[in-house]
Amino acid sequence: MNAPRHERARTMARGLSRELAKEKAQKKQGKNASKGNKEDLTPARRAERDAKTLREKTARKEAARAALAASGEAGAAAVKAEEAKKAAMRAKQRENKLAAANPLLAKKRG
Repeated sequence: MNAPRHERARTMARGLSRELAKEKAQKKQGKNASKGNKEDLTPARRAERDAKTLREKTARKEAARAALAASGEAGAAAVKAEEAKKAAMRAKQRENKLAAANPLLAKKRG
């Protein structure tokens, strides 16, 4: 028996659903094509480039820190305070790492 006309309109033929799925997949691939290795670099060259960029950034920060320290007592105090803040953060990270590894040992220390 034939289904009522309004029900036939809602169902899709197999071929049509397959075509729609294929189109959807192609659109998705098109979006993902823009991601990834755009420079065509090997992993070693990319690592080398990133390391060079990081060294340059570190050198700029060191130069800025040295200029601030040389600017006077206020600058030197600011650099010293920043170093103390970083040292405290490192100590807290070490403590958290210890607590994650062995909670009972961390409780005894604290």
